[in-house]
Amino acid sequence: MRILVVDDSALYRKLLSDAALSVPGAESVAVSGGELALKRLAVEKFDLVLLDVFMDQMSGLQTLEKIKQAHPRLAVVMVSGATGRDADITIQCLSHGAMDFIPKPSGSSFESGMDALKAEIRKVASMARLRNAATPPEKEASKLQTPGASAAPKRLQPPPFLDLVLIGVSTGGPKALSAILPLISARFPVPILLVQHMPAHFTKSLAEQLDKTSALSIREAVGGEIPKPGEVLIAPGGFHMEIFRNDSDKFETRITSAPPVNSCRPSVDVLFESAARCHLRGVLAIILTGMGSDGADGVASLKTSCPTWCIAQDAATSTVYGMPQAIAQRDLHEEILPLQEIGPRINKLFRV
Repeated sequence: MRILVVDDSALYRKLLSDAALSVPGAESVAVSGGELALKRLAVEKFDLVLLDVFMDQMSGLQTLEKIKQAHPRLAVVMVSGATGRDADITIQCLSHGAMDFIPKPSGSSFESGMDALKAEIRKVASMARLRNAATPPEKEASKLQTPGASAAPKRLQPPPFLDLVLIGVSTGGPKALSAILPLISARFPVPILLVQHMPAHFTKSLAEQLDKTSALSIREAVGGEIPKPGEVLIAPGGFHMEIFRNDSDKFETRITSAPPVNSCRPSVDVLFESAARCHLRGVLAIILTGMGSDGADGVASLKTSCPTWCIAQDAATSTVYGMPQAIAQRDLHEEILPLQEIGPRINKLFRV
């Protein structure tokens, strides 16, 4: 694996390059800015780009846009701080096609900071390898959309009453959500609860940016809220979000710091399994791009407790075809759709 490090700080170029060498079989090349990165990419093949968010001459976002124009399938991961300004720009980069982001080393211990950085780089390198080695997306999607002979019978029609929309997403989520949520009607009749795997600070920036482009009201959940029709509540980074029926028999959110599930907090399974205990008349569950299988157990729980219609994103439009693939492999889906069809399909299911 060849990794290109792009950072205008000599210190961070050295730290990122050294950490990149912890990836088995990796070779790292470091350059000091966007222009030099584009020149190297024009003449050499790389499997992964680690790109600083803030650079003086050409910003990380500007560099990303140029890379994506010339190399649309190349995995680009942003390297970001944890301030509000960093989070806002990082979310913009993710919405413009960055595969993921990793935090810059922080804390008082250099060794623990480097260990954490190495672990993050190994994780994103693994995702890049999966993307590069995957079956051609259109073939994989076609194969998984055809149920096997032993597949369980499918629900032929959506449930007549749908009380909630539940969405789970991870790697590639900001770009996917930016393509779906602005298409949903302002007259949407039920609440939408959403888990995006992200650390603290970033989900607030995500909610604020999505809210600017959508007719829906989109915000980070705080807990103890009664979700309203046409409102999207996003689980806060670093916390689980659950839904339950309160003493007035209304839906209410709960935010907890219980241990991670599937190595994730927030976890899709936690939200979906809490909804399965709410005696719903029906639910629309949507699983979008992401690494791993978080959400599959949750959809299975929903299907045993209430009428459930499940849409999974297809392989061809997923940044990482992990979470939707887990749904397809367990035959938990009613539909597998490309990203651009999911928003209109949501409106059609709710007749808006």
